[in-house]
Amino acid sequence: MTRTTTTQPIRAHRAPRAQHAPDDRAGLGAQRGILRRAQRPAVAFVTTAVVAAAVIALGFVMRAHPVDAGIVAAFNRDHVGAWGFVADAIYRLFSPVPAVVLVVALALLVWWRSRSVIPALAFGGTIAVTWLPVAAIKILVDRPRPDLSLLTHLPAQVQTDGSFPSGHTAFAVSLSIGIWFLLRDSRWEGVAIVGGVAFTLLVGAAVVSDGLHYPSDALASVVWGLAMAPTARILVADVALSRLAARFAR
Repeated sequence: MTRTTTTQPIRAHRAPRAQHAPDDRAGLGAQRGILRRAQRPAVAFVTTAVVAAAVIALGFVMRAHPVDAGIVAAFNRDHVGAWGFVADAIYRLFSPVPAVVLVVALALLVWWRSRSVIPALAFGGTIAVTWLPVAAIKILVDRPRPDLSLLTHLPAQVQTDGSFPSGHTAFAVSLSIGIWFLLRDSRWEGVAIVGGVAFTLLVGAAVVSDGLHYPSDALASVVWGLAMAPTARILVADVALSRLAARFAR
């Protein structure tokens, strides 16, 4: 008896097509630097809420008890010569309007270097969402500026708005963290950290030396920026820009 063997055509099995997330098609798939998604966004949100409450509470305490007024007077006595010139220049250069121009210029540079508008928007948006709420805290706490009678050298620009926290220092922290987010998966990450710390300390020392802020104003800005920046990045990059990219990728 002859056994008949039926030959079945061999079908080539096609590998399943890779399913790209909408973010991948829109240029967010690298998940590096400022676009790397947060693993635990809830932790960032809770941390920001707790720190915000603590910073506001500290502001009211320091408003009633300006125990660091003597430090302002000591710093201001050294507001002479080259340091006095540098401190005044820092206050002018990082006032709101020049600061916004700087962020826009850097965002355009990021766009040009990355050839994608998404990292540029994430960079500028993260800085803005970290920095701008400080204005609301200033209004809420309404801490008076240091007493001019305690100063050896009067500031070149007398300010009448709230002192707590320091907007200039908050900008320095926001900008430094924004740059770190951009470079955190590159060989320049360490440079971003060292440069950011040095820049923030320089701005904080300058605004105290100018006699326009208490040390606690600058310290509060640092704490605020460190707590708020991760949440700002999540809201801007992981939520808003991710949805925008997904919509345009359809």
